[in-house]
Amino acid sequence: MQCQIRSADRTFFDGEATMVVARSSRGEFAVMEDHAPLLASIQSGPLRVKTSEQERIFACFGGSLRVSADAAVTVLVEDAVPLEEIDLSTLADEAEDRRAVLQHVKENHG
Repeated sequence: MQCQIRSADRTFFDGEATMVVARSSRGEFAVMEDHAPLLASIQSGPLRVKTSEQERIFACFGGSLRVSADAAVTVLVEDAVPLEEIDLSTLADEAEDRRAVLQHVKENHG
């Protein structure tokens, strides 16, 4: 089945998939070939796309998933990060920078 994962400014995946696994407010669900049409809100968490060769994993930060009548899957995410691009040390540095800015604003304007 054709699958696309997109945000407003980036396409994360565009190709054939054998299964897409996402998380809704009721838990994880999977979409496979010949799935019935569906529109679902997805929660932050892992978004997995299985192809015939590999599994791609994305950290997804909310969005929606649509299965069309021809079983094509379109996932529109608020934001996502491919697993291979996650760098926890960079995230820790960014969090510390934000904490310092917030602390400064609160001390000087609060």
